[in-house]
Amino acid sequence: MKNTTFREFADAMEDVARDIVRACRRGADAIAAMPWPAVLACCIGLALLVTILPLALCLFVLFMAVKLVVGAFAVDHRRTVRERHAGYDEQYGKQ
Repeated sequence: MKNTTFREFADAMEDVARDIVRACRRGADAIAAMPWPAVLACCIGLALLVTILPLALCLFVLFMAVKLVVGAFAVDHRRTVRERHAGYDEQYGKQ
């Protein structure tokens, strides 16, 4: 890497870090200004979001994988049955 490219990358990373720190400070200020019941509701909502969303995504991926595997076996079975019937028709003639 050239020095200019690395400097540009480092500047971009500093900007990202600065934006993240700024967002965290704003979030901390917002939480500090909230009453306790609102903080409790936000914590419960965040906990539900953090636990339910990954579970839903994992189950979706799992069921899609199962669907693809079962579908592959079904297509293979249908192809095998079709080839058997085609061989039978050629051997004994269609009726």
